[in-house]
Amino acid sequence: MLPRDLFVSPSVRCGDGTVMLDFETDTYFCRYDAQPSREADTNRIPAEPIWCEPPDVDARLAPSDVWLFLRAYAAALTTFPGRSVRRLLIEAVELERVSYVDAPSPVALAARFERLSLYLPFRPSCLLRAVALLHYLALQGHDADWVIGVQLFPFRAHCWLARDNMLLAERAHLIEDYVPIYRLRQV
Repeated sequence: MLPRDLFVSPSVRCGDGTVMLDFETDTYFCRYDAQPSREADTNRIPAEPIWCEPPDVDARLAPSDVWLFLRAYAAALTTFPGRSVRRLLIEAVELERVSYVDAPSPVALAARFERLSLYLPFRPSCLLRAVALLHYLALQGHDADWVIGVQLFPFRAHCWLARDNMLLAERAHLIEDYVPIYRLRQV
């Protein structure tokens, strides 16, 4: 079942402004408001979880890892072009997960994915990378939450995958300035 929040425009307070993500047009809007009302401050619940990096795991590769990595990127590259963020998120929810009895943990798979990514002949965008990692995890029967974060002055947007507060194939120091505006929870 699709989450209802996929059909509204999420927004978040970020620095001296409020950022809204319009899933329909794949655009961000910012309203600058240097001094928000006191009511907004008292009702605000911090949306920023404390992200932690996974423990070091054995990232040794097997031939099957290379094959699954290539399949994941092929699937991501065929579904990625021309799709809106909302459509990609819907496809992530509907992604079929293969069940394996002895599948490695998502943390180990993310470490292998990172290692294999070093050999790509291009540097994928964070969006393409997240889609590919979701496919890679699904091929081993796992899922992850997809987080979209924003930052102001200068404006930047970034996305990454996590399980609870554990980052997958991402580093905490690279996202510490981003405020999550949307999180697709895979339950």
